Amino acid sequence: MSPITSWRRRGAAAATGLALLTALAACGSDTDDAADGRDEVGLQLNWITNATWAGSYLADENGYYEDAGLDVEILTGGPNVDFMAALSSGQALVAFAGLTEPATLNQDGGDYVIVGTMYQKSPLSFISKAEDDITEPSDLEGKRVGISATSQSVWEQFSATAGIDTSTVDVVPITTGPEAIAADDVDAYLGFITEGPALLEAQGMEANAFLLQDFGYGYYVDVYTVRREDLDDEETRDQIKRLLKADLQGQLDMINDPEAAAELTVERYGQELGLDYETELATAKSAAELFYSPTTLERGIGYMAGDELTLSMETLNSILGSDLPLDGEGYIDMSLLDEIYEEDPDFGQLPPLDSLN
Repeated sequence: MSPITSWRRRGAAAATGLALLTALAACGSDTDDAADGRDEVGLQLNWITNATWAGSYLADENGYYEDAGLDVEILTGGPNVDFMAALSSGQALVAFAGLTEPATLNQDGGDYVIVGTMYQKSPLSFISKAEDDITEPSDLEGKRVGISATSQSVWEQFSATAGIDTSTVDVVPITTGPEAIAADDVDAYLGFITEGPALLEAQGMEANAFLLQDFGYGYYVDVYTVRREDLDDEETRDQIKRLLKADLQGQLDMINDPEAAAELTVERYGQELGLDYETELATAKSAAELFYSPTTLERGIGYMAGDELTLSMETLNSILGSDLPLDGEGYIDMSLLDEIYEEDPDFGQLPPLDSLN
């Protein structure tokens, strides 16, 4: 199990129950449309239906899937869902995964390919109360740091990369971070910048967070993953291409209108989870910033190249003990995005970063 997947298997989300997750699985499709000539495909999420996936909800809601000739079933993830199994079985045409899961399976004989990404930066971060002024790795020295059992390897690798004197750090085992901060059991914890600060602020605490990726440890998460056999098949490749473009258009809508993204999450796609609008809005706004990099500003949303790719592959190799090419050759394939941007040069342009609200 990779660090990104392990961290997401949290007890608070598990309490929602598998029954709720199953009930949400078909929220992105309409079986009444099966006869309208659209290709029926599955898009597998790797976590619960919160605002992380609001771009996909908007692609569905705003008709981008339909315009692409697709009837897309958005399949929920969660702590009890094997999202790679849905891809392997063909239930899903595309699955969101961390960079590590497909590579791990490839080491065991799988043949998965990454064709694009949501975020350019990993949301993994250290989160704390603003009053404690923890803004960089060295500030963790002399502090109580909350680390879950399944994210221990991330802590060990990051602390070595960032040069943290771990002998001065009191590592406290935790299950969920915001509760540990609120109870004053820890001074900081390892979590997601898209969720942790909003959860603290919902409890009346001003939050700080810094990304691990800004200090030398980071990799792509929520990448668009497909089976190589599907990518090599002309008809299925075209379906993947249409789904990829439509979904990225939805991601652009999320970036441009996080309020609509949060509202749609709370009132429809994540309704059964009892989500809070302000928390989901903060999640959407925080997530929007992660789409930006020199590569996406030059090449367009979803593209994987440049320093972000090099760092991600270096981190991936350190996690797996592998020696994969740093340009991702044989594992990362940007040919679909190359075709999309060649055919539609105006597609995929991000709004100015300083325009985000």
